[in-house]
Amino acid sequence: MKLQSMKRQAVPLHAEVAAMLRHQILSGELQPGARLPALRELTAQLGVARMTVVQAMNTLADEGLIERQSGRGTFVREVETHHRHRLQMHAEMSQLHAMASDLEVSVQDNDAGVETSEVDGRRYRCMNRIHNKDGKPFCSVKIKLDDEIFQRNPQRFGSEIVVTVLKDIGVDVSSASQTITISYADFDLAQALDIKVNSAVFRVVREFYSADKALIYSAVLLYPGDLFEMAIDFSVD
Repeated sequence: MKLQSMKRQAVPLHAEVAAMLRHQILSGELQPGARLPALRELTAQLGVARMTVVQAMNTLADEGLIERQSGRGTFVREVETHHRHRLQMHAEMSQLHAMASDLEVSVQDNDAGVETSEVDGRRYRCMNRIHNKDGKPFCSVKIKLDDEIFQRNPQRFGSEIVVTVLKDIGVDVSSASQTITISYADFDLAQALDIKVNSAVFRVVREFYSADKALIYSAVLLYPGDLFEMAIDFSVD
């Protein structure tokens, strides 16, 4: 699929490309000093003309977000990123389990295979998934799960919602956290969720820890902005 078919109406292609990269830079997803893909890579990935990418790069250079270094490529500059104001809240783990149990989704692994990584001597199983609901893409998920826990029931972990399986097999979770922010769909995410490039998405980062403070499960979940909402009931003293 090409960017042309996924762009927003009345928005020029070069503006879509510039906006996509701008979001990644200002959010910190692209770190200062990161090298951007070459022009030929971006034109091939997005399915746009070379001049479209050149115009987008010129826009970002004029804004001071990138710099071109002769013979080396184009790099992200050191810029001030957005400061987010945090509303700290507390919730019961049972609420998360209840939400997961209500989801009627099919889990499909969109990787050809499953990878592993090692952090501080602990091995993790890494899985990229698309959750579907009512036959349509509902959520893109990047999962990192302690490999020893994964091996307790690889069949279920490979085909079901991870938080539900963790509860069912009795994994001891000592602490958990979740952060929700607003982000924007890049080209790959827009393709995966069948939405427009630069559409607003909810970015949910979820982490579970063991009693010894070791990370046992983390997930980055990305929901289309029109498919997710968060309701908060405040207690009044």
